[in-house]
Amino acid sequence: MSKIKVMVVEDESIVAIDIGQRLVGLGYEVTATVSSGEKAIEMAEKTSPEIILMDIVLKGKMDGIEAAAQIVEKFKIPVVYLTAYSDEKTLKRAKVTGPFGYIIKPFEDRELHSVIEIALYKHDLETKLKESEERYRITLNSINDILFTLDLDEKCTMVSEPQLKRYGFNAEDFIGKNPFEQLGVSTRAHHEANQKALNGENVVYDWSTQINESSFYFQTSVSPLKNADGEIIGVTGLLRDITALKKTKKALSLEIKNSNALADLSQRLLGAISLEDISKQVLGYAKELTGSEFCFVGYTEPGTKNLVNFSLTKTVWSKCHVENVFKTEFDFNDVGGLWGWVLDNKKSILTNDPSADERSKGTPEGHIAIKNFLSAPAIANDELVGQIALANADHSYTDQDLLLTERLADIYALAIHRKLSEEKLMKSEEKNRIIVEKFLKIVSEMLAEIK
Repeated sequence: MSKIKVMVVEDESIVAIDIGQRLVGLGYEVTATVSSGEKAIEMAEKTSPEIILMDIVLKGKMDGIEAAAQIVEKFKIPVVYLTAYSDEKTLKRAKVTGPFGYIIKPFEDRELHSVIEIALYKHDLETKLKESEERYRITLNSINDILFTLDLDEKCTMVSEPQLKRYGFNAEDFIGKNPFEQLGVSTRAHHEANQKALNGENVVYDWSTQINESSFYFQTSVSPLKNADGEIIGVTGLLRDITALKKTKKALSLEIKNSNALADLSQRLLGAISLEDISKQVLGYAKELTGSEFCFVGYTEPGTKNLVNFSLTKTVWSKCHVENVFKTEFDFNDVGGLWGWVLDNKKSILTNDPSADERSKGTPEGHIAIKNFLSAPAIANDELVGQIALANADHSYTDQDLLLTERLADIYALAIHRKLSEEKLMKSEEKNRIIVEKFLKIVSEMLAEIK
């Protein structure tokens, strides 16, 4: 077993030799014996002792207290002070350096041995504690959740700060305060959960709030915080950000709703309904699924460039005061701005600031004020067969709204194409029927003449 290495800092040479001999007699290894604070720092780095016996009063510019402070800071070596002085002022100054013990001169070998062993034991415990705290800190900083503790009055006593900074907060914003009040939310649900935890229950609940104008969803779990005797002294909790999960579930739910609605619309359009009814059906679904106040659905007359028998929401008729803005039909070549751009280019448009869009030509006097606009062309076999135009939704239009409108436009185009094909087939069948009837009539008349 290797000997414990000790360095002695003592400016009285006779005393230094005596201490060194005592240490060797007690089974320690003396790595160096120096007489100044500057030399103590130098030799501490070179010899790496496990403990230093430091005389407080040293000759020169640096006394033992100053030397000890630098050694502890740089090398983390425990220091035991040697002093013939026990006045309060000196001890107070020495305490700041965090010494691991004192020996008042003169001292016995047994006292020297005890102080060294206790100092090494305390240093070992302190090192392990710091390592444990560092592991705890690393673990705490690595998790995404916010860990917190509350006292019996529900005031925050600890909160993991790195995770808080993601939301623009610091630990000092919460310590000593009700943390949920700091987040700007109602405290009733949190208070009820905390009280249950203080009564020994474990509680998990979800809630939401606004932080810097953004919506966040959290799941909080609280449990009773107990001391070593098992007494409840507060609340320990974990705050988990479930915003992404909530948004994913919401998006999935919306997608299921939209898919079911589109499937229902497709089934309805398979029935024997008119072109005008097709437009009305699509109009109703577009309005409901996008939350738009103003909706237009129209199809082009075969062989022309006229939008005919279009359907509009009732609010358009009541709020738009432009004379003859919607006649029974109109040539879309005469339509400009965002609406006309969609028709001319066979491409969709989404804008939540129409007035700033370079493709916009504004609105005429008396026209409905447009705060946002979304439109998709209905195309079948690369031919424009209609259009869906939406405006003034109860929210800013999103890419999901655009995708949904384009899916509606696809269904609309297929329904129109199918209906027009049926009508063409029926006209062809009617024409053939008339030809057959005329042929049979001629044959019948010829047979009658022959007879």
